[in-house]
Amino acid sequence: MFANLTSALTLDSPLMYILYGVVLAFVIGLSVFYIVISLQRAKKLGIAREKLKKVITTSISFSILPAIGIALGVVTLVGTLGVAFPAIRLSVIGSLQYETQMADGAATAIAGSMQALMAKGISAKDFVTIATVMTVSIMSGPIVVVIFYRRLQPKIGNLMGKSTGGSGSVNLGELIFQVCFIGMVLGYLAMSITSVATNASYVDAYYNFIAVVVAMIIMYLCDLLINKLGWKWLDSFATPVSMLIAMIVVAIISYCSVKNGWAVTPSAGEAAFLM
Repeated sequence: MFANLTSALTLDSPLMYILYGVVLAFVIGLSVFYIVISLQRAKKLGIAREKLKKVITTSISFSILPAIGIALGVVTLVGTLGVAFPAIRLSVIGSLQYETQMADGAATAIAGSMQALMAKGISAKDFVTIATVMTVSIMSGPIVVVIFYRRLQPKIGNLMGKSTGGSGSVNLGELIFQVCFIGMVLGYLAMSITSVATNASYVDAYYNFIAVVVAMIIMYLCDLLINKLGWKWLDSFATPVSMLIAMIVVAIISYCSVKNGWAVTPSAGEAAFLM
């Protein structure tokens, strides 16, 4: 019954575009509201106009590359989920890495791989499953902030002021952040090397691994440019640049695989193993 009710919302139905328009209007309206409020507050505080212009210009420039990456993320999900839903997800609190990973994981659980799901066609039930996996988990962050922020913020502030002590003293707050970040990176890395460990015979099984390797190389080169040549402006662009170049490399390989007829879907045995 639920699948029948949601069938009208799948892929590129007009209703999905109406929902996207409502979401987009809300996001833009909220952004404009806070810009106006912030400018009014800055004027009351007597902040120089030149400084405000610099802040606005910097914010816009630092948003361009991540926005391109988000647009590419929408493109990667269009074949399975249509245009409207990926655009809705990535226009609010979506993360390029998270959305594509969750969509691919859900598709793999449903049909063995994203390509296999696309080949058989996505049903309303499949759509709801993928949409739920992509949406529910990422909502935990804002929910925790809304409910527990006032209670946790003082404790986090105190933690940021403490250190491990000794000659090699490390700030506890920074240490926790680094541990969480490294854990996240290791999680992505583990997913990317699964295909290598299983010796998959289809090309797209290696896309994640290729993207990770390319992104690591580009990030290392950016780090050299920042620390050795003093390109400090590159610090804010290093991550999106690494992501974009990795995605471009994978896109080129994908184009070549289609053009040359390379295997892009798992065999029956591999699909059974993945499921």
